[in-house]
Amino acid sequence: MQNSFFYVSRYMAKWLFLAALVGIGGGLSAVVLNDAIDFVTDLSTNIPVWLSPAVGAALIVLIYAYWDQQAAGSGTNRYLYAVNIDNGEMRFRTLFSKIAATAATLGFRGSGGVEGPMVVIGGSLAKGLTRIPFIEKFLNDDDFRLLAICGAAGAVGAVFRSPLGGGIFVVEVLYRTSLHYHDLFPAVLSSTMGFAAYCRFASGTPLFMIPDYLPDVVHVPWYIISGLISGAVAYLFMVVFAIITRQMRKIAFPFPRPIIGGILTGLVLLWVPAVGGTGSGVIQELIVESQSWVLLLALLVGKILATSFTVGSGGSGGLVIPALFIGAVSGNWLAGLAAGGDPNLTASLVVSGMAASLASIANVPIAAAVMLIEMVGMNLGMPVVLGSIIGYAVGRSRNIYDTTNQTEVEFVEAQRFRKRDRDTEEH
Repeated sequence: MQNSFFYVSRYMAKWLFLAALVGIGGGLSAVVLNDAIDFVTDLSTNIPVWLSPAVGAALIVLIYAYWDQQAAGSGTNRYLYAVNIDNGEMRFRTLFSKIAATAATLGFRGSGGVEGPMVVIGGSLAKGLTRIPFIEKFLNDDDFRLLAICGAAGAVGAVFRSPLGGGIFVVEVLYRTSLHYHDLFPAVLSSTMGFAAYCRFASGTPLFMIPDYLPDVVHVPWYIISGLISGAVAYLFMVVFAIITRQMRKIAFPFPRPIIGGILTGLVLLWVPAVGGTGSGVIQELIVESQSWVLLLALLVGKILATSFTVGSGGSGGLVIPALFIGAVSGNWLAGLAAGGDPNLTASLVVSGMAASLASIANVPIAAAVMLIEMVGMNLGMPVVLGSIIGYAVGRSRNIYDTTNQTEVEFVEAQRFRKRDRDTEEH
């Protein structure tokens, strides 16, 4: 009993310090990334919309070729590989190259989100922390892995202003079928500290504003339909993204891929400019007002194609905000049928669709529910939870991330092989 008490005390003391430290760093890195994206966006205002993504792609090709090729792509796959297979190994210099590549991609109107880059930025920041001598001597191999999770949690919790959901997301996304509570406590602490640090220098208000409205139980069937439709559309997004990514990888030389993707994205923006960048402003408009089905169809097809061209070709952008965008479009279309112009029901159906889409593409029903509630407020908890559960059920057979998103059995097997390799080296 006494030994157990001292073990828990040491564990708590160590991770209270480390998780808080890394979380604060992740929150500050989120401030830097947002400011960098805003700065590049201001620089690109005079560039024609159809040309802007190609210009950004040319810049990120230079970053990949002469600085760090690991800054390419969404970033979530690299995080999954590092934590599940490579014991949390991420390069510290990727912290800086990923910020630059993401600012160039999104600032020049490439289509994507920020969660993928942020998990890499946070994990790379944690790697830098392990280089400090007085900290490194207190860490073992498993601690390196957990520290990478904490860094990612601090960054995601900050950028989505989701102190609880950010920690849950970076743990839940690791495995398709389970959630490790051993990882969860430090991750949530880091996410909370990252959010607190972010609020010190940027806005801490919820990411999206909604009407002051409590859902009515009579609308539950509509929320269920919203979850089904949004989950199915998100599944379509996963299929299209996978096809375009595979085709891009067939190009023999990797460096021209982002430029080709940028040109194709520019052609999409000629048709529907609103799908460039993260699209957070468009999501807010979809929450507060029902739109015509013609515009919604253009937004849906345009966002799926633009994101697939941008991220699938190697552009540095995440997939969570595009998923929220697609879910918002799906929910808004349904609201046109169900709401009859009622802005309150429109908002609840849109938010339900956002939760369903996120849960579907990433297989994170708990994180999707918690993050959306923190993004919009507790009032819409019921449609958010229903959307998350149903969206996950629709999309659980597929995942938008690569196969490094493991089952728990595969993770335990990887741990066993790592331990065997360490034992062999020691003898």
